[in-house]
Amino acid sequence: MNEDFPWDYLLEYIEDGKVVPILGQELVQADYQGRQVSLQRLIAERLAEREKLAVTWTPYFELNDAVGAYLEKPQTRLAGLYDRVGSLLKGLSPPFPVPPALKQLAQIRRLELFVSLTFDSLMARALDQVRYGGQPVTREIEFSLNQSTAAQTEALLPRSSAAPVVFSLFGRAGGKSDFAIHDEDQLEFIHRFVSGDVPPPEWLLSELRNSHLLLLGAHFPDWLGRFILRAATRDRLRVAQRAYFSAGEAAPSDSALPEFLRRFGRETEINIYAGTAAAFVAELLERWLERNPETSRTETSRPDADSRGGSIFISYGRENLNEVERLHACISALGGDVWFDKVELEPGDYWERKILPQIQRDVRLFLPVISERTTNRVRTSEGYVFQEWSEAFKRKRRMPGRKFIMPVVIDADYTGDLKRYQALYDVFPDLQEVQPGHAPGGKPDAALEMSLVEEIRAMRREDAR
Repeated sequence: MNEDFPWDYLLEYIEDGKVVPILGQELVQADYQGRQVSLQRLIAERLAEREKLAVTWTPYFELNDAVGAYLEKPQTRLAGLYDRVGSLLKGLSPPFPVPPALKQLAQIRRLELFVSLTFDSLMARALDQVRYGGQPVTREIEFSLNQSTAAQTEALLPRSSAAPVVFSLFGRAGGKSDFAIHDEDQLEFIHRFVSGDVPPPEWLLSELRNSHLLLLGAHFPDWLGRFILRAATRDRLRVAQRAYFSAGEAAPSDSALPEFLRRFGRETEINIYAGTAAAFVAELLERWLERNPETSRTETSRPDADSRGGSIFISYGRENLNEVERLHACISALGGDVWFDKVELEPGDYWERKILPQIQRDVRLFLPVISERTTNRVRTSEGYVFQEWSEAFKRKRRMPGRKFIMPVVIDADYTGDLKRYQALYDVFPDLQEVQPGHAPGGKPDAALEMSLVEEIRAMRREDAR
């Protein structure tokens, strides 16, 4: 059926670093509690159950179906729905596994930039698991309608060869109403992306417009597909000299897109794989390994923490990841050499070899993140984050008179009353010696920002001696 598919051309483009995969909902499927299901369908079903919705499901458009049914109810508003979808995603127990197809894509190491059309972090997790042994190396950035200046600044940093990049075109769950859950959201995201109201990074646009596109399981309304492809193309589609490779289960709503490209993309190479996106990825990996057997290993060592030179370390629990990502971006925008681990590791070999020595010797400013969620957790958990705090306070006692620990409270409703965090202070009485800064939702207030700037400048003066 696919005898004429130009595998050799595609593999050559990949070897040259000229292919960008665009990942759709069809690839985000895995076995979850004994059932093969997509993440979107799972979240949509749980939303429908929670809101008592009667939904007629359309494959690959299930969340839009659920939102549409929700809006049919009288006196409903969308405002709170994003938080509910985000909490459903975050509350999955067990967490949704990384789909096998994404892990297979991650094994093709010449693929270094990925565009995700879903609001999860599964592609980044696949890359970290396959290439870096689960260590958080992959850089995640997202297009956002309400992006902070700090996040925009971080996104503008050019892509480095040291780490792959996953760009989430429709946002990533975790922000405030800042990811797409229905068709109108997607329309607005694409409008902002194309119009420049929220300018995307120039380096990203350049790479997209100078690469061949590999569309994998990308199901969207025909009109939206045309907008997305035009946004990723420098010239008009009818004169653009590039190749499109597409694979995915046929769906009535998007079957007109290939015909549109064939008709109007006269200078464009259109290649359609007859089969599912997962089947395509499996065959692509098999052919890639035949041509590049030396890349068959499944793990690459992580860049040493020393090589990153992180002077400021953010210590946090996974319950605060969204706020910590924002805090990290803000400190980076201030010029801070800051780092944190994106996945929570249990104390073990990697933690003992890399994280622990950094805290004991190399980190110059230690930021323990305090929240009500962390306070609730300290009563029941022995997570590594609290071991980090213990090590930091041990080191602090050896450095009297020097500022080393700067606690940061991220609860938006914090007013200075520390009694709500009493359980933390009972376990770590040394916290009472340091006045915490406030970063509501991860964004430092004026006082904390000033303190951070002072510390960053002090580090630079010390380095200049």
